[in-house]
Amino acid sequence: MSFIIEILVEFLIQFFIELLVEVGAHGLKSDQPRLHPAIAFVVYVVLGAGFGFLSYIFFQQRLLSHHYSQYANIVITPIFVGLAIGAVGAWRSKRGTEPVILDKFLYGYTFALAFAIARYAVTAAG
Repeated sequence: MSFIIEILVEFLIQFFIELLVEVGAHGLKSDQPRLHPAIAFVVYVVLGAGFGFLSYIFFQQRLLSHHYSQYANIVITPIFVGLAIGAVGAWRSKRGTEPVILDKFLYGYTFALAFAIARYAVTAAG
C-alpha cells in the first residue's frame, strides 16, 4: 500500500509544479508567436529537469523508499501527469481558451519525465 501512496505523492508534486508552469505559460503567451514544436520540446525538457533539481531543495529525502518504486516513478508517473495535463488542455479548449503547447500529452509527459529523471539523479547522488 505504501508503494501506491509514494507514487501518488510523486504524481501530485509533479502535476502541481507542471500546472504552475502551464499557468505561467498561459500568462506569457499573449501576443508572442508559438514556439516551433522541436524548440518547445527542448524547453520543456530543460524546465522539467530544472524543476526536478530544484525540488531537491524542498524534498531532500527520497520520497520513494524502494528502488522498484523509483523506477516505476520514472515510467508510470510521467504518463499520468501527461494525461492529466492533456485533460487540463482539453478542458481549457472547451472553455474557449486557446491552449498552449504544454497542454498536450507529449509535452506534459516530456516535462514530467525530465522532472522524474532529474529528481532520481539528484536523490541517488545525494
